[in-house]
Amino acid sequence: MGDGSLSQDEIDALLQGADDMLSGSARVPAGDFAPAQAALSPVEREAVADFLNSSMSSVMPALSGYLGKNIIIGNALVEVKNADQIRADFPRQYVQVSVNFSGGVNGRNIVLLSMNDAGVISSLMMGDDSGTPPATLSEAHQSTLQEFVSQMMSTIATQLSNKIGKGVNTTAPDLTIVQGNIAVPGTPDVVKITYNLTIQNLINSKMYHLMNIELAGEIARGSYVPQMQQQEYRTDAAPQKSAQVGISPVRFPPLGEGMQSVPTGNINLLLDVPMTLTVELGRTRQLVKDILGLGEGSIIELDKLAGEPVDLLVNGKLIARGEVVVIDENFGVRVTDIVSPAERIAKMQT
Repeated sequence: MGDGSLSQDEIDALLQGADDMLSGSARVPAGDFAPAQAALSPVEREAVADFLNSSMSSVMPALSGYLGKNIIIGNALVEVKNADQIRADFPRQYVQVSVNFSGGVNGRNIVLLSMNDAGVISSLMMGDDSGTPPATLSEAHQSTLQEFVSQMMSTIATQLSNKIGKGVNTTAPDLTIVQGNIAVPGTPDVVKITYNLTIQNLINSKMYHLMNIELAGEIARGSYVPQMQQQEYRTDAAPQKSAQVGISPVRFPPLGEGMQSVPTGNINLLLDVPMTLTVELGRTRQLVKDILGLGEGSIIELDKLAGEPVDLLVNGKLIARGEVVVIDENFGVRVTDIVSPAERIAKMQT
């Protein structure tokens, strides 16, 4: 136009170019998920790696508490391979733990640990500070490994749910020991994530995470689409009025949201947290009429015999047992037995 203003066609062309710059090689409308592709682009692989590194950083303090040792899981390397290549990458014996996602996102996760690493982790969680791998992984050892992986997958599901604004559920972990016949979550393409795994001076190794390509795509889009907040452009469709271009404001996340500090696993950060310690002599159940009939001098029979250890509970969870003593006219408890980490984990799940 001669007056310097732009025609509607010129405005549409400019807006199309802006959309292409925001979305890279593929245009993804804000708030929508593009169809799953046969492979992840470099930008999508980087988004998946950043998301998983963030999730592992969030769960490491809890895992360190379970193990009694500092654990570091990070430097996720994301690759896309076909099913045959994946099987060829794992010819040796591994512990394989499967967890599925459902709800807002559907997909399958497979975590693979070498037999030595699995033995060290399960031994630490069973209370052996030396981390000596057991000769065989008993049912109790396998249970601790399932809990270990469940913590990781639950954290990933929670963070993904926060990203996409939809609930993501996890199934109970399923553990098997495999050699050369690992379960491949999807075909023909599979996403393989390799993490560096370090547990103080006991493990300096790799942990592997497989997922189907569709799940990885959902993670990638859920990671960068909401954060980029692609601008939406609208024009007035009425032909008799001059075209109006509306640009929605760019919404930035709160300062520091993307700068998550790497946890050190320092238990000193929790030393000032108040906890309620309860000593339980015993329990019993009574009818309402019996309780209303209580009076001075009534005797209530408990479910423990005289001389049996009393229970020590922290926030209602059993952690130890002991015997009652008298110290300068005050009652006390001498701790005689500490509940094993495996038993503590089982009780936390009930």
